[in-house]
Amino acid sequence: MEERQQRKFSGKCFNCGGPLDLVELDIQGVNKIMQCQDCGMFHIYKKDFLGRYKLVKVTKILDKR
Repeated sequence: MEERQQRKFSGKCFNCGGPLDLVELDIQGVNKIMQCQDCGMFHIYKKDFLGRYKLVKVTKILDKR
């Protein structure tokens, strides 16, 4: 039997409305980076003091510093 692995996504792309894939989640869970399946835009989220993720930046090129 075929097992299809479906990725879970949370939210929609700011640019095109497509589903987002989780690319990176840091160890402490403060930042997460998600990528749109359709257009490839990166969405960077940061956790606020209430524990919810807020969108910080949407970019085409992921700049790691």
